[in-house]
Amino acid sequence: MTTGCKSHKDSVVNARPEFNAEDVWQLTVMRGKEVVFLEGQKKINIQINTEAGTISGHSGCNRYFGAFKDLGDGKMALSDFNGTKMACPEAFHRMENSYMQTLQRCDGYRIGEYTLELLQGDKVLLSFEKIKE
Repeated sequence: MTTGCKSHKDSVVNARPEFNAEDVWQLTVMRGKEVVFLEGQKKINIQINTEAGTISGHSGCNRYFGAFKDLGDGKMALSDFNGTKMACPEAFHRMENSYMQTLQRCDGYRIGEYTLELLQGDKVLLSFEKIKE
């Protein structure tokens, strides 16, 4: 009788990735287009704290924050957005405004070990990759 090696991956088949308040997710794709940050621009990112019911991050020029509610089955509600009001180049503000308008339309999510997608219905609006800050 021959026995094969069992990979570690096989032992965590039922694991379901969940939000960790310490995780920072960097924006990579917005409305189907790869995001290219401008020279000197801070990267757009998001942190989601389900216990506190908050989202926060950097929107390319300013810091933002808001309320997050997990509705179950990959559905969510975002509300009460606010942020800082720093002066930045107009191009930074354009990207920031586009991001914030898109973020506010999101009503669902898919989370993996290293990826986060924010959805409107079944359509992926924003894609992120996990980073270490």
